[in-house]
Amino acid sequence: MATLLFLGASVSQLPAIRYARQAGHRIVAVDGDPQAVAFPFCDVAEHVDFTDVERVTEIGSRFGVEGVLAISTDRAVPPAAAVSARLGLPGIGIDVAEAMTDKARMRERLEAAGIPQPRYAVLTAQTDLEQACAKIAFPAVLKPVDSGGQRGIFLAESVAQVRSSLEASLGFSRSSRALLEEYIEGTELNGILVARDGRPTLVTLSDRLRPSGLGFGVGWIHSYPSSLPQDVLSEAEEVAAATVRALGLQDGIAFPQLIADDRGTVRVVEIAARIPAGQMADLVLFGTGINLFEIAIEQALGHPVPDTLVTPADRRPIAIRFFTASPGVLPLGTVSAIEGLDAVQTAPGVLAAGLYFGPGDTIGPLQVDADRRGYVVATADTPARALELADAASRKLVVRTSSADRAFDRALRRLHTRRVLPIVVALSLVLGTAYALVLNEQTKLQRALLLGMRVDKTFSPVCHCATDVAHITFRLVNAARITVQMVNSVGRPVTTFLHDRSVRAGPKHFVWHGLNHAGRVLPNGSYLAEVAFPSLHRTLRLPSPIKLDTQPPRLLHVGMHVGERRVLVRYAFDGPAHAMLVVDGRRAFLTRFAATTGRLSWNERFPDGRYARPGRYVLSVLGIDPAGNRSRASRGEVVRLEPEPL
Repeated sequence: MATLLFLGASVSQLPAIRYARQAGHRIVAVDGDPQAVAFPFCDVAEHVDFTDVERVTEIGSRFGVEGVLAISTDRAVPPAAAVSARLGLPGIGIDVAEAMTDKARMRERLEAAGIPQPRYAVLTAQTDLEQACAKIAFPAVLKPVDSGGQRGIFLAESVAQVRSSLEASLGFSRSSRALLEEYIEGTELNGILVARDGRPTLVTLSDRLRPSGLGFGVGWIHSYPSSLPQDVLSEAEEVAAATVRALGLQDGIAFPQLIADDRGTVRVVEIAARIPAGQMADLVLFGTGINLFEIAIEQALGHPVPDTLVTPADRRPIAIRFFTASPGVLPLGTVSAIEGLDAVQTAPGVLAAGLYFGPGDTIGPLQVDADRRGYVVATADTPARALELADAASRKLVVRTSSADRAFDRALRRLHTRRVLPIVVALSLVLGTAYALVLNEQTKLQRALLLGMRVDKTFSPVCHCATDVAHITFRLVNAARITVQMVNSVGRPVTTFLHDRSVRAGPKHFVWHGLNHAGRVLPNGSYLAEVAFPSLHRTLRLPSPIKLDTQPPRLLHVGMHVGERRVLVRYAFDGPAHAMLVVDGRRAFLTRFAATTGRLSWNERFPDGRYARPGRYVLSVLGIDPAGNRSRASRGEVVRLEPEPL
């Protein structure tokens, strides 16, 4: 079995990591979140942002990885290609990775290859919008060129709406560029293809259904096989395969999103070089028996993928229904209790079901992919019947939220009316108000209030170190009266920075010392920054939690070996921590990465550049966790450093 490096260890990567672990592979994972949910399933867990190619390459080299994988996140695809290239491992190539994650470059290449796609224009803050929009028929879709998950996406009916939404969309782009493209009415398709030696093989084509309203870009239902006629599906297969070839993908999994208009013309919306998120691997596995994780691992290791791995063992109808807020079944607010998941999982036709949230988490309006908070996979004799069973099962879930949040939930639900039409393979949602009113409300709700939201991931108020406070920053788009406070896992305020004060637009910065109103250190746990707009009756919670952690790590094991002009130390902690070697009370070495186990090598040189003189020294090891807490030092071990031989 092989050592695999996963870029990312979030809930999206968890199924692939668990599969690889069960298959007997050794798992090394890197993630910028020290509490990444998949870390406990990894042999090595490194708290490193996977976009830091230098550090990730060093980790890959140190642990002797034989394959690099980017699963279910576009952001990891270019770093994975770069790390693979530096380590001399199989990969899709840096140029291909960039072409399949930068939508502007993707559009240019597809245009040059004559691939059918929507008309488009690339926008920046300096673009002449009147001139750019003249090329595009409205309505049009505005989105960042290098973001994903439907973040920063807007539906615009005019140049004025593009202008009002452009800054918000650019705020989600790492390169400060956005794409404006014509909105095409039709049936949207998700495709899965496997490229082998430059030859794409179609695995599945499924319908991707979207709700009306704020989350118009979110795929909240998947239905397989597609409802479209065979001639349209054949054209979709040809367009998808041509897209893969045009972008140069030789060996890898491709995820094209296509749309077929009412005349049957198929265009490419976009394409990714990865296994998609949103339980698409489940759709393929349950619908065809093909395991995308197995294919991805084989290709990461440079092994040939035989026809048997891409040939369906069977085909059966599959429907995936996601748990979301309105117009879905979930209430808005902070979750206080969840009941009925067992009933969902055992309902007729259900193959799998799961949740991405728990008590204390906050359910927000359906706007981006991350607002899909769980799923139900069902099967039946037809896709329409499978969807009916998934719908029936989803209604067995009971989620309770706080009373204040439920009041806001009821107000928002008045904007939506949900009706499922009992047609064999079609499902549409219509709102109970006029189309013009819907657009008006949608525009109001989509207007960004905050941009550039950042918080420190973890800190310790008692460490007396650089991480003894947490920083909260965001940019207020418009002047407003706001309340800024920290809330605990059940939504109760614990610290207030501002209370109903008028502030100017612009960047805001707050420092949190982890104390309550009485000045005492709060209990360990996750906390969220909350910004309330009283005049708008809206409260926004910054999406990244801050972990307050005052518990120091425990050193479980330490072993030392003195070699020729070098001391080797092996160590193990009860959680991720940086290891510090202390020599006669002085810091001699500190590991760059936090890990539960590892080793360090000291070349008898101190940080100031001086080498230790020959003689007797006392060495000990201690751990420093990501929050800054220090463990107790190990019992001092006496070693003798010999003079360098002549």
